[in-house]
Amino acid sequence: MLRHPSPPTFLLRLLSAIPRSHPANPAPEKGLTLIECLVAIVIISITVVAITPPIFVATASRIQSRRAEQANAIAQAEIDRIRAIVERGSSYTTAQLPASGGAGDATAIAAATGVNTALLASPGICPGNKYPATAAIATQVIPVDVDGDCKPEFAMQVFRSNDCTPASLQAVVPPVAPYAFTAGVRVYGYEAGPPNNPMSNLSKERALLGLTTGRGGDNSAAGAQRQPLQVLYTKVARVGDEQALECAQ
Repeated sequence: MLRHPSPPTFLLRLLSAIPRSHPANPAPEKGLTLIECLVAIVIISITVVAITPPIFVATASRIQSRRAEQANAIAQAEIDRIRAIVERGSSYTTAQLPASGGAGDATAIAAATGVNTALLASPGICPGNKYPATAAIATQVIPVDVDGDCKPEFAMQVFRSNDCTPASLQAVVPPVAPYAFTAGVRVYGYEAGPPNNPMSNLSKERALLGLTTGRGGDNSAAGAQRQPLQVLYTKVARVGDEQALECAQ
């Protein structure tokens, strides 16, 4: 019987060394469908709409609170200045005191009717007349610059009422400076005049501050009253002699 010759051993080894190729499985197609994209857009839009108003309210309220703090500092500094003149000195004159707003309770003194643009209270060296070196009028607000750039950010109305002079000195000529009075300070946000929030229509009632997207009465629309950001009234009395006791009550 005839036999087929067997292949050489090295040929078998060579064939066994050749890697067998297997057809690769096609990768499944991945991605978002159009509906999935639309749903994602809707969800993102709802989220943005929901969180945007609180962000605006928080930012505006923070700005408003900052302005109120600055207004309070301005009013308190003016009250302290007036107290230093009256309580620590004995030779002050009426010209060094705030202008008289009239008799009666300080809260009843009318709001200022205009702004004295010739005056400026500022920590910087600015052109023009500087307050308090130059006296002010009780019926006008004084522009106030807080950062030294000679541009006012606030305005304040400063006045006194309920003057008291000891009975024994009331007939003295020339008249002596009052021994006691009520000092009043109202601080407003400053705006440059018509038609943008004129400073000529002012209120004496303090603006209510709270959560808001605006600036309350500090940013009144044209024709509306601008309300002060801070209002302080306090009694100031001279000390150090027996006559002062009559007005210190």
